[in-house]
Amino acid sequence: MSYRSDNKFVIYPLYFDKMVSRNIGRRLPKKQCLEKPTITELSKAAKAAGLSPSLEKGKSHPARPWKKEGRILVDKKGSKQEILHQLTRFL
Repeated sequence: MSYRSDNKFVIYPLYFDKMVSRNIGRRLPKKQCLEKPTITELSKAAKAAGLSPSLEKGKSHPARPWKKEGRILVDKKGSKQEILHQLTRFL
């Protein structure tokens, strides 16, 4: 488990899912998102961006606790929004 003091951001696939509304948790414009992104895709993008990802399978976003899609933890190298935009370049 990661805590704020670990200098890691938690990234959920939900942030990149074009089928999810911003009210539910999407964090980027639809044109930058994918349909049903996976933590494996996000992990590969984070590795390509040099963010040292670590996978946590079976975790769920608080807005959708029934969906155990997992999440990745990435190094804090800038703001979270900057990192999300950086990941989209490698998806």
